[in-house]
Amino acid sequence: MAVAILELNDQALLILSEEGQSHIEPGFARLTATGIESGDSARGTAWSNPQNSFNQYWRQLNQLPLPRKQNWARHHGDIAYAQIKHMLESIGSPSNIILAVPGCFTDDQLALLLGLAQAVPVQVDGIIDSALATGLQTQQESLLIDLQLQQSVVSLISNTNGTVAVSNQEVIPDLGIMYLYNGVARHISDRLIDDYRHDPLHTSEGEQAIYDHLPSWLMQLGWKNEISVNLPSPRGELPLILRKQQIGEIIEQRLTSLNAIIEKHPNAKISFAHSANLIPAILPRFAKAEVMPQTSGVDNCLRAQQQIVSSSSTLHRITELKTTDKKINKSKVKGRCATHLLFQDHAWPLDKPLSITVQDNQLQLANSIDNKATFVAVIEDHQLRIMHQSTSIDIQVPSQCEPGQPLIIAGHRLTLIEVSNA
Repeated sequence: MAVAILELNDQALLILSEEGQSHIEPGFARLTATGIESGDSARGTAWSNPQNSFNQYWRQLNQLPLPRKQNWARHHGDIAYAQIKHMLESIGSPSNIILAVPGCFTDDQLALLLGLAQAVPVQVDGIIDSALATGLQTQQESLLIDLQLQQSVVSLISNTNGTVAVSNQEVIPDLGIMYLYNGVARHISDRLIDDYRHDPLHTSEGEQAIYDHLPSWLMQLGWKNEISVNLPSPRGELPLILRKQQIGEIIEQRLTSLNAIIEKHPNAKISFAHSANLIPAILPRFAKAEVMPQTSGVDNCLRAQQQIVSSSSTLHRITELKTTDKKINKSKVKGRCATHLLFQDHAWPLDKPLSITVQDNQLQLANSIDNKATFVAVIEDHQLRIMHQSTSIDIQVPSQCEPGQPLIIAGHRLTLIEVSNA
């Protein structure tokens, strides 16, 4: 029986099998003449071809008819089904899955989700709240902030005598990563109008160009106070400088609802799911907050697999779990941590971003942030923080940052090492 964990955050849906196979893709879909495409390829045309593009189907998971008749989808449920099926096929079609589902899913949506899984078909062994899955190693009361594409879930997680529970949860319906991107895109547009009398948001091609680059630009601003960028236009490339302080002000203006929730829990430690890492990366007041690794939820589910299954005699969303398995808390003990990545007798430092690109079946490494790279990562607080990862190339990432652990990219083996006095 092959088991996989499927985490349903539409900013980055993630699936991980017991064998270590993984796949990640955003909740974008495109209806074509031959079927439904999902993931990065669909996102790559979402603004240039909006008539056939969808990115609200996880937030609005239902069976209401689509506004316009389509050949391959009657409703959002059909689109979600296509993406689930594609995610499962990408790791070899496991027979059983555990679903990690955000707290914003209603009972009706969970029932529909189980029906979609049955239609694949795949056996659902359990459903766990994704905030609980991510925070399963919590030792003190924590407020976990998780951003999806269109909305956010803020969860208060506590640990009482070894039982970790989601004790309170609030959904912010309009604070998703797209809301933050839209604010930054408008800022870029205003700047270009002022400097060049050119509005990139006036054309679908201009919109697509901005949204294609935004994730990389904002990721770079997490490390630099300003960056130089270029945007295509009918008059050629238009240069522009983006400044971290200005972008931070834009993001801060959009966090009113989040700040109100944080103020309700003054004694809770603030933690950010990987999906929300843009906020602490840009805003200094959150710079020291804990940012969870991207795979923390699925990794924890694999470790606590037996407990999740035994708690799922009826398929409901688990919001508390007793962490009797010592393996669950093992990674909280900080031991030796790698400092470099060894490849072909050269040690590449990991205290700053490292970009790895696959070209002609060879690896090219550089200590920089390359938005076209296959894999970009950095070590922070004993964790390997994945800043960017291609979905089209097989990448096996170690769950721990201990020296000796392998990182395998397109069959090439790199090794985490510790360099003293570097």
